[in-house]
Amino acid sequence: MSEMNAVARFFINRSNVRRSRRLLETLRDGFVPPPSARILELGAGRGGLSALLLERYRPGRLVVTDFDPRQVNAARTYLTERFGRLPPAVELEPADARALPFDDRSFDCVFAILMLHHVESRPSEYRQRPGALREIRRVLVDGGTLVYSDFSRTEEVRRTLESLGFERVFERRRWPHRELAVFRSPRPG
Repeated sequence: MSEMNAVARFFINRSNVRRSRRLLETLRDGFVPPPSARILELGAGRGGLSALLLERYRPGRLVVTDFDPRQVNAARTYLTERFGRLPPAVELEPADARALPFDDRSFDCVFAILMLHHVESRPSEYRQRPGALREIRRVLVDGGTLVYSDFSRTEEVRRTLESLGFERVFERRRWPHRELAVFRSPRPG
């Protein structure tokens, strides 16, 4: 994984809140977290989705991560300014999606929105994503929810998730390859 350059960060952060609002509106019927959910957001950028998740779902724990420590700091600043202080349910830390620093089965939900292609050297590759998807499976509780969106190698992502036992619950496609999907991790038995 590599950190984004300043220009890429600017454009990603600029539309973060607006894009996140649209995403949650699209998900209205496709995602309902359990009460006091433990949510992990990978590749949070500025933290726009994090703020909306806090407001809409009131999770018991929201761990906001990004590979780039500058993005984690941007999220900390944004969330602190938006709420007047950092909400007690929020934890922020840098994290590499290929080696998540969390215990097995520690989250009810994982959000990976437009970030999986960043685990590759080039978005056209598909070498590191399967490892990141296995890590997501590892940190999700049985029957947990993955909310995923991306535009690169989406067919392979779906096949990998299905091979890990995930079941597709919701899907919305835009353009030929951009998709938003909700997957449920396997339940025991």
